[in-house]
Amino acid sequence: MTTATRRSILPMLAGAAAATSVLSRPSFAQEGPIKIGGIFPLTGAGSVFGNQNFQGVEIAVDLINDRGGINGRKVVLFKGDGHTPQAAISETNRLLAREGVRIFTGSSTSAVGMVASQEAERNGAFYWEGMAVANDFTARGFKNVFRVGLDAGGLGRPAPLYVAEALAGLLKKSSKDIRIAIIAEDSAFGVDVSSTAVAEAKKLGIAVALHELYSAKTTDLSPLVLKLRSVKPDAIVATQFINDAVLLQRQMKEMRYRPPAFIGTSAGHSTLSFAEAIGDDVNGIFSSSYPNDANPDGLLPETRSDREEFLKRYQAKYKVVPAVQESLGFVVGMALIRDIIGKAMGADTAGLRDAALAADVPAGSYINGWGMKFDEKGQNLRAFGSMVQWQSRRMVSVYPAANKMADPILVPLPAWGAR
Repeated sequence: MTTATRRSILPMLAGAAAATSVLSRPSFAQEGPIKIGGIFPLTGAGSVFGNQNFQGVEIAVDLINDRGGINGRKVVLFKGDGHTPQAAISETNRLLAREGVRIFTGSSTSAVGMVASQEAERNGAFYWEGMAVANDFTARGFKNVFRVGLDAGGLGRPAPLYVAEALAGLLKKSSKDIRIAIIAEDSAFGVDVSSTAVAEAKKLGIAVALHELYSAKTTDLSPLVLKLRSVKPDAIVATQFINDAVLLQRQMKEMRYRPPAFIGTSAGHSTLSFAEAIGDDVNGIFSSSYPNDANPDGLLPETRSDREEFLKRYQAKYKVVPAVQESLGFVVGMALIRDIIGKAMGADTAGLRDAALAADVPAGSYINGWGMKFDEKGQNLRAFGSMVQWQSRRMVSVYPAANKMADPILVPLPAWGAR
C-alpha cells in the first residue's frame, strides 16, 4: 500500500471509528437538558399536597444537578398545574407539545394521576407516579407507567396491623377485645383505603364497630361525631383530605368527644397544614402513612448523606421541617432521575421502561427506607407503609422497627387542650 493510499484511507477509518464510537454510546448521552414534567395540583383543593410533593421532587433535582447532573446533563423540572383532572390532561399535552417533555412524574391524587398517566401512555411518553394510590392505577395494562409509591392497600393495612401489634397493648387490651371505627371520604381514595382497612381488621380478628363513608365536600360532620360517640370505638381509623380532616377534629372538640386513639391514613393527617390548623391538639394522633423518615442505622451510607442533604436543603429553602409529602417527593425524584434515567440506555420511552423493569434497588436505598423492584404491572414491591405519630407538632416514625425513631406517646389521648 502506497503512502498516498494510506493517507486517503486514514481519514475514512477515523470517520468510521468516530461513527462507531457515537453509535456504541447510549443514545441518552446527547447534548441538552433532561426534561421532566411534574403534573401536580398546584392550586385548588389539592394544592397542599401537590406543592409539597413537587417541592420534594425539586430538591432532588437541585441535589442531582449540583452533583453534576446525569452523564453531565442537567435536569430541568417543568410545572404542570393539574388542579382538576381536565387540567391535568391539558397540562400533560401542553408540556408534550410545547416543551418536548417525554418524561413525567406526579401527582398527589389518584384523580389527577389516572388521567395524566393515561395521556402520557397515549402519547408514548414515560410516567412515574409517587402518591396516587388507586388500586386500579397499575391494572390498566399500560406499558410505560410505573408507581414507585404505595397502592391503597399499602396505606390501609398498616393501621389495623398496628392496632393489633402495638396499640392494643398500649390501651391495656387484647387485640381480640379492641373495637375500631373506620371512616372515609367517598372518593376512590377513601373507598379503596378504608375497604382495605376493613378487610385487614377482619383478618386480624379486630371488630369493626362502624364503617362509614361521607362526602369530602361536607361542611358538617357532627352527625358522624354522634355516631362515633354512640359506638364507642377504642380507635378511629380515618381516610380524609385536609379540609375534612381538620373539620372532624374541630367538631369532635366542640362536641367534647375524644376517642382513646385516632389513626389517619396519610393525606390530610400527614401534612404540616394539619398541625397548623389544630395546633397542639395534633399531638398523639397517628397516621398509617408513607414513611417520612427512617432510622439512619438502617440506611446505606450514601442514603444517610442524601437524608442530611434533603433536610438541610428543604429547611433552608422553605423554612419548615419537611413531613411525609415532601419526603415522598424527594424519594420519587431520586428514584426516577438517579436510578431510572441515570441507568437507561436511551432517552426514549422504551429505554426508560427497560431500566425500570430491570431495577433492583435494595431496601434502605432511599431516605424513607424503601428500595425498588417492580412487578409486571409496574408496582414497586419494596415500598411499605409506616406508622407515624405527631409529637411536638412534628411527624415521627414509630413503626415498623426499621423506621422507628421514637416510642409512641399520649396513649390514650389526653383531654382536648392538654396535649
